[in-house]
Amino acid sequence: MKKKLKIGENLFEETPHGNYGFPLETSYDSLSMFEHGFLDCHWHPEFEFSVILDGMMEYQVNDTVYTAKKGCGIFANSNSLHTARAYKGQDCSYFAVIFDPVLIFGHETSAIKNIYVDPIVQSPQFSSLYLNPENDIQKQIIDLLWDISSLHQEQPTCYELQIKSKLCVLWAVLYQEIQLMQGKSPSSSKNLPRLKEALNYIHSNYRENLTLEDIASACNISKSEVCRFFKRMMRQTCFEYLLRYRIQKSIPLLLGNVQNITEISEAVGFSNSSYYAEIFRRYIRCSPTEYRKRSMYL
Repeated sequence: MKKKLKIGENLFEETPHGNYGFPLETSYDSLSMFEHGFLDCHWHPEFEFSVILDGMMEYQVNDTVYTAKKGCGIFANSNSLHTARAYKGQDCSYFAVIFDPVLIFGHETSAIKNIYVDPIVQSPQFSSLYLNPENDIQKQIIDLLWDISSLHQEQPTCYELQIKSKLCVLWAVLYQEIQLMQGKSPSSSKNLPRLKEALNYIHSNYRENLTLEDIASACNISKSEVCRFFKRMMRQTCFEYLLRYRIQKSIPLLLGNVQNITEISEAVGFSNSSYYAEIFRRYIRCSPTEYRKRSMYL
């Protein structure tokens, strides 16, 4: 069974990371373990750090795309849209550390939150940071992520205290690194609200005969503007994204084995089953019928 992120209509990831008592999660995954071989675009209030174990991946945070290789890491800030896919078709394994900022600052009125956490969370310049082990400061962060992940996986005595201690050191190093970089990174967040509007509109209306004018109108901007920022931030056109999303929504219907292919194609917004089959094969590498048959033997 392939893994799949639980993502709501507004792209919010609904899967909890850790628990209320200790909101931290670590995981070891490869992109091939996920449905369709990539991580769907999503966001969450937790910080997320990823370190590449083997292979390469294209990791996108808002409108910034990184080509991450073995040994390197990526920081995705709180509430930033992020997704990852294989680089040039090769698989990629990685580990992730995802945690609620409360593990660093403790409570809402703390000086740590006001001085060291909020300026980064609220910064339009730093939705993400690429961590290069050839940079001594960034290597410290990667090494700390290894320590935190190992502690969480092995859970020795007092592992929660040890992890909290290392998270605070990690954040101090990250904070100082970002201070050094202030003014060097362009803002990438001004189009984020527009992107969320466009995606929400597509997700709510994908069954309809959507046009570019419809999407632009929902965002209250011109067609040329929605084309420009959507392509830059999502690395695909609105129409390409719509087709891919329709295919994704059709898969549970195929697995349900209740509706026929024509009914499914119409249910997800395709004008006819032939076009649906053509697009399905483009993205999934087999026909809808073949996919349904294969699933029966899993």
